[in-house]
Amino acid sequence: MSSRPVSSQSAHRPRPPSTSSSRSPLEQLVYSLVPSLAPPRSHRTSLDVRSGRSSVASSRPDSRAEVDDVTERERKERVKELMEWCEEIMESRLPSSTPLSASTLPDTAKRILLQSNSRIDGRSASRQSSRGESSSSGSERAMRFSGVWNKLEKGRLLSSPSPHLQFLLSLSEFNPHNVPAKPLSTNGSSAASSSRAMPPPPVPATFPSNQPSSSRQALADTGSTNLPTLDFDVKGKSKAEVLKAWRKSKSQKPFPQHLLLRDTLYLLQGIDGRYVRFAIRPPKEQNPYLTEKGRAGEGVGFPLGKDGAINQEEEGEEGDIVGIEIVADQPKDGYISKPTQTILMQLSEMGMLYRQVTDFISSKQAGEGKGGMTEQSLCHFLHHELSEYHRLLAVLESQMNQTFSDDNEPPADGAGLTLMRLGLWTEEMKLKLKQMSLVVEEAKKTHGGALVSKIHKHTSHGDPLIRRFTDQILEEVSKPFFGTLQKWIFSGDLHDPFNEFFVQLNPETTSLRDHGRISPAGDVGFEMGIDSLGRTDEAQTIWEKKYVFVKGMVPGFVSEEFGKKIFSTGRSLNFIRYSCGDSDWIETQAKLANAGRALKYSDLAGLERSIDDAYSIASQRLLEIFFDKFILLEHLRALKSYLMLGAGDFTELLMEALAPRLSKPAISLYRHHLTSDLESAIRGSNAQFDNPEILKRLDARILEYSHGETGWDCFTLEYKVEQPLNTILNQKSMLDYDKLFNHLWKLKRVESSLTQNWIRVTSSSKVYEKLPGLSNDWHHCRIVQSEMVHFLRNLQAFYQLEVIECSWKDLIDFTEKRQGDLDALINAHREYLDRVVKKVLLLSNKRDKEEILLDAVRDALDYILQFRDATDDLYGWSLAEATRLDRERDSERGLYTIPTTDSPTLSLNQLHSIKQRIKQCSNSFQDKLISICHLAGSHNDLDIRFLAIRLAWNGHYSLRKSSKPHGLIGERSSARSNRG
Repeated sequence: MSSRPVSSQSAHRPRPPSTSSSRSPLEQLVYSLVPSLAPPRSHRTSLDVRSGRSSVASSRPDSRAEVDDVTERERKERVKELMEWCEEIMESRLPSSTPLSASTLPDTAKRILLQSNSRIDGRSASRQSSRGESSSSGSERAMRFSGVWNKLEKGRLLSSPSPHLQFLLSLSEFNPHNVPAKPLSTNGSSAASSSRAMPPPPVPATFPSNQPSSSRQALADTGSTNLPTLDFDVKGKSKAEVLKAWRKSKSQKPFPQHLLLRDTLYLLQGIDGRYVRFAIRPPKEQNPYLTEKGRAGEGVGFPLGKDGAINQEEEGEEGDIVGIEIVADQPKDGYISKPTQTILMQLSEMGMLYRQVTDFISSKQAGEGKGGMTEQSLCHFLHHELSEYHRLLAVLESQMNQTFSDDNEPPADGAGLTLMRLGLWTEEMKLKLKQMSLVVEEAKKTHGGALVSKIHKHTSHGDPLIRRFTDQILEEVSKPFFGTLQKWIFSGDLHDPFNEFFVQLNPETTSLRDHGRISPAGDVGFEMGIDSLGRTDEAQTIWEKKYVFVKGMVPGFVSEEFGKKIFSTGRSLNFIRYSCGDSDWIETQAKLANAGRALKYSDLAGLERSIDDAYSIASQRLLEIFFDKFILLEHLRALKSYLMLGAGDFTELLMEALAPRLSKPAISLYRHHLTSDLESAIRGSNAQFDNPEILKRLDARILEYSHGETGWDCFTLEYKVEQPLNTILNQKSMLDYDKLFNHLWKLKRVESSLTQNWIRVTSSSKVYEKLPGLSNDWHHCRIVQSEMVHFLRNLQAFYQLEVIECSWKDLIDFTEKRQGDLDALINAHREYLDRVVKKVLLLSNKRDKEEILLDAVRDALDYILQFRDATDDLYGWSLAEATRLDRERDSERGLYTIPTTDSPTLSLNQLHSIKQRIKQCSNSFQDKLISICHLAGSHNDLDIRFLAIRLAWNGHYSLRKSSKPHGLIGERSSARSNRG
């Protein structure tokens, strides 16, 4: 470290005690920053000025003094080292570029350390040797730095380590930008050693952005010896004029303004200029190690970044414009300054946007992409805007020609066309071109309603100019959408050859008459199309599957709920026209709607009102057709009366007429006999007064049967429906009606059989109660019959009154309101039928156990029929036994009787067998009834739990269940359930 020179007088003058004022400024700075390096207080107070030795140290032992001397020497070396660092900080030239970002700063430091082998100067080597450190390679330094930096980041030792690293990197001796200052060559060597100023850097041909400004140069650089002498007067001139005059004096003439303007106008049209042209992205670097197969697949290398492989798609494609390049010979033609290049770059962006828009229009005209009416409207709008852009360029070119005459004389100050004015005059068009470019990029990925939705998102932009321009784009682009929408909601016709609307024809239900192709004219209606198997489609299939709702095509200004309303409106009109045969009304409504104002984007409030009105009118008209023209409510009432056995007189007569035939084997049944009995039941009941249109749909049918089955197992009553009624009464609904009829018909059959048997047991059995061998058997039969009658009466009352009638009341309430569309009516009927099926069939929500309660009820009905057969046999035995006893008494009195071969032993055996059957049937029925009460009591449906309470008969069966062994009851119930 060099110190200031002192005179000889001051060298021999006695020095005062060492104080802070006698130290150098650098030493005071070190002591203030690192207080631990300051000399101890004992040394400062007892220092001998003449000898320079401490009195305290002299009085200590020699060993302790030696230790203090070593410590003092180390302290002074450390202070000297820090003072050298301070000198280097003042002598260094710090780079004036902007600080590196936090993400790239550690990588830059590691790269500098890796390249630091050839940059170690003598001073750093001597410093390492003085510390006892061995010289290390750049890779070792980089590894140590990585470890230290990871600790700083993870350990959070510093709140923000990046600024510290930026500062240390600026001071590093390995930094190539931090070149040590060379001393100026002066006469005095001391002045050369103390000088810390750097000479000014040479002036480059161009002015890079990282060139340090005059405000950051050292104070010594601003001396008179470093300032160039100016040969012109700078008074009253701006900095730009002074800089221009200085370059002219240095033979650096500026590039001609009119040539730059000419090239700029070329760039604005997407054409390369003579001196400035577009910079094109080079082709991707191909992997040299790829095989021929890999090259055929356009295999490229995989460049790696800090976070892994770089996404090639984000880099752009080959041939894209990435900027501009100056091809002018600046030393010969003139110098283009950095600000001018920046302006050229900003203006050339318009040319790049112009190219993107024109390329899109050309590709669509060539037939590339999906095409469509929306894209055609977009291209038409872009053509119109580019025409305005061309008109603007023509005006600018005329301004340029007026500014620069043929003799290329410069214009007067403040007049004519300049690059700055060109940027200002084209600023609005630049914003429009940017917006058009964004729309073009969206049009490459989407089309139709999805494209309209993408464009609509830009209407929430903060710039009013962008909002207005986007509204203009939408006004033009959405015209095909609104044209299709108007035909759909007012006529029910779908004219969408390019699938741009959010309502589309379902390709799965395309009829065979079109051979799998959609008509170019659009939708041709329903007209009872033929499916892929050659069958006539049900109206329900046509209504639900003819059209599909494409959510991705719904524009942004139409909500999903509103889109569903539009979807339902068009379907209703199309259904009225083609399935209901009411095309005259549709045409009338379409004429009235077309006479009004057209739908457009600028009138969204009017659009909502028009759609609401069209939805209400179409839905109400369709419901009126179903209820008035096709008498839907009468059909539903007929299904309730005939298939749900709501008409009691008809059911009794039909049961009475069919009972003899259905008791025979199924193979002996003929359909015309069943039809005759059905007509007899209709003529004998109040059903004869129903609408003939309803009665002709009833038909008796025989189901498929197997060997040994009787007519009761395969008979069913059928109700025929056709279009458009099968939209609501579809195949699934008719299957549910068939299930209900079969279950209720069996219940009615058991009730009829039990009623006849009850009459016989109650009235006729009293005559035979005193027969030998019959003690209380008939009384037991009457008690069991009472339980069976109680079970059947409660079950029928639950079915008819609490389930069917209550559900019917809810359906009638909905039909009286006539709200919603056809989907709402279908859902209401579906809910009504599902509720009836679930409660009548006693279905459960448990998986694999839905019909466990229904199977138990069916088993109980089978036990009732078996008990009926057993009591009939008992009655027949009683009659035969009474006849035999009468003959014996007649023979005893001497009357002639027909001899009989019946033996008393055989008769008693028959009686014993009949008693066993009665007992077994009664016990099985009671056990099954206990199981039914238990299952119904734990059912998730509240109405079925109340049914269990009525069936339990004030807890009668629960008491019987507790009195019997639980294992036996559970074993019987599980066995019968498995059998069912």
